[in-house]
Amino acid sequence: MPSSVARALRQAEDDDHPDVPWRPPQVLPPAEALRVALAMLTPRPADDRTVAACLAALVIAFEPNTKLSAEATRLRFEVWKEANGDLGNALWHAATQRAIQALRWMPKPVELREQVRSILEARARRRRRCEQMLAEQARRDARPAPPQETQEQRLANTVAIYRKHDRPADAERVQRMLDDLLKRKAQSMGTSR
Repeated sequence: MPSSVARALRQAEDDDHPDVPWRPPQVLPPAEALRVALAMLTPRPADDRTVAACLAALVIAFEPNTKLSAEATRLRFEVWKEANGDLGNALWHAATQRAIQALRWMPKPVELREQVRSILEARARRRRRCEQMLAEQARRDARPAPPQETQEQRLANTVAIYRKHDRPADAERVQRMLDDLLKRKAQSMGTSR
């Protein structure tokens, strides 16, 4: 995973609190890095070889004396693949290992999935946050640039602030600067005609 995305996600996990909705960080990772992270967080479905190997390990561990027909074995394989094929190869192996170590009976497909639920939830949360950061990136890119404040406007605002906060000496000083600026501008316009 790109380091900028990993850093943003790690910060999000450190700040995570159930009562506070998550917001994208001020400094977002580049859009291309977010797309790469999304691709990495979307694993390919488990291949047939991995599913078959893991299912065989489960059968050997929990049902060593069970003899199934070829048709029953194929049907069992299809059911398990359909139920947990989206886990990907790595999570199939992890779930199988945890089930063999922790369970007493042959797990149902949902019980196998339960072995890696926390990993699945974390991956889904990271994916959702990457999608939110990408959407925020697009929103920020589409937002028009704020209008530039002219020097006259800035000085006039400063005068108003000083007067509001009862600082007449500062207001007079900035007002003189504003008057000088306007006088120079008027002179340059008069000479350019």
